[in-house]
Amino acid sequence: MKTRTPSRDRKIVPITEAAERRRQKVARQTLQDLAEAVEGVADELDPATNFVMVGNMALVERAFDEAIEPFSRALSLAPDDVNARAGRGRAYAALGEHALALADFERAAALAPDKPMHHVGRANALALLGRMEEAVAATSRAIEVATDHAGAHYTRAVYRSHVDPDDPGVRADLDRAVELAPHEMPYLRQRADYLLDREEYDQALADIERALAIAPGEAELHYLRAKCLTGPGRMIFDVRTQQREYEDEMQPRCEAALVSLERALELAPKHAELYGDALYALVGTRELMPDQDAYLAALDRALGAMPDDIGLLRMRQDCRRRRGDVDGAEADRMRLQTLGYREGD
Repeated sequence: MKTRTPSRDRKIVPITEAAERRRQKVARQTLQDLAEAVEGVADELDPATNFVMVGNMALVERAFDEAIEPFSRALSLAPDDVNARAGRGRAYAALGEHALALADFERAAALAPDKPMHHVGRANALALLGRMEEAVAATSRAIEVATDHAGAHYTRAVYRSHVDPDDPGVRADLDRAVELAPHEMPYLRQRADYLLDREEYDQALADIERALAIAPGEAELHYLRAKCLTGPGRMIFDVRTQQREYEDEMQPRCEAALVSLERALELAPKHAELYGDALYALVGTRELMPDQDAYLAALDRALGAMPDDIGLLRMRQDCRRRRGDVDGAEADRMRLQTLGYREGD
């Protein structure tokens, strides 16, 4: 059994330009609608409420730095305005001012303890300040006041996994989040990550397939699908490295994984971390398969994008040696020497 690594709270791959244009269009329309609404009722509202609405409009437009002042002016007029507190907390969080965000969310949670999102906001700020156990406690408080809050269960699972990856509560929270919100792609992806860490490949694959039905353009999901498909073969390969044995039943899984990896490479921005990961996975998948020509071609392709990668160069050198390509192996040895690698390192 391989050593498990803690479940990672990976960020979603950046949205596509087309999706961003759609988001901006919706944001502009929403902002216009809100502006008209404020204009229509401004005379009927107290000044603090007007400032809160201006701040909320800035949040909708993702002008987070511009949201701080109206929320602060609202709080100067009404220090206990919970909407201003929470709104400014969100703006501070988006700007990376996590200590300031925490102060606002703590006050918002004290003013409105029955609102789960104030506790989730506290949890996120605490986590980003490195206070993971307190973050878990904050999400637990959110769940106490709203047991069916899928986002709180998801968030607690993420932070629990940082405190103790083997905490059974991680899986319980992920299961509950998916049960409550079965069409939330991040929840499915996070549970698949958890299952992959525990080498439960087929269960992880089921979650990735569901996530891909929701978000077929997410490069990371195609990459994870390939990992699910090749995981059992990698275990076989790791155990039987000396014999280089290969089981025929892995062939269709590897072929399906190659399709997913090509799709991931097509979708991922070149030079992004995920692009490199997908190239590594492509090499690893080809290594599991009997066609050594294709394996060498995959190594050449990966090295075309990452020419100074010592691990890839060593793999290609070994492959060339096995094939009797003395000149090619020597060229790789010289390149490795240039990069500071010596045999036996």
